[in-house]
Parts: sequence; C-alpha cells; structure tokens
Amino acid sequence: MKWRALAFKVIGGALIVALLAWFAYANSDQSVDIKLGLFTLRGISLPVLVYSSVVVGMLLMVAFGLRNDMRTRQALDRYDKIAADVMQGIEDPDQDREEVLEETRDEL
Repeated sequence: MKWRALAFKVIGGALIVALLAWFAYANSDQSVDIKLGLFTLRGISLPVLVYSSVVVGMLLMVAFGLRNDMRTRQALDRYDKIAADVMQGIEDPDQDREEVLEETRDEL
C-alpha cells in the first residue's frame, strides 16, 4: 500500500473518530427512556444508546448474512471447479470444443 493511500485512510479514520467523540460529548447530558413492553429502562445516555444500537445492528447483519455468504462461496468454488474442468477439456487435443461444452451442459 502506498503511503499516500495509507495517510488518506488514517486521516479519514481520525476524522470519523473525532466526529463520533464530538457527538458523544455534545449529547452526554441527554438521557432517554426506553419502553420495552413489559418494562422500561430509564436514564439511558443517548450516545450509549446510539453506539450500542449500531454495534447490535452490525452483529445481527453478520449473523444473518453469514449463511448466505457461505452459500455464495460454495457456489463460486463449484463454478471454479467446473471452469477448470472445461479448460482442461478444451486443452485436450483429442476432444473438440463443442463436445466439452455439451458435456458441461449435461453435468449442470
């Protein structure tokens, strides 16, 4: 990685952290009540609520998206294997390209 790109990322990250710190400082005196149906949480700090909501949302996205991600990776691995078989079949001088493509279509 080039130094310029690294410096840009570090400065951008520092700017985001500074904005988050400013938000927490500016709203540190604000507190909210959260009604959860059967009970109520009183006096929750607003920055704590916002940041914890973001973290919980990210964890839920990872938890629910992991299964689909694994399925996609497995499909890509299968397609890579099929492509490698097709390429090896095409490189075989005894076999015609159309025959290889027909065999591949039959396998799918």
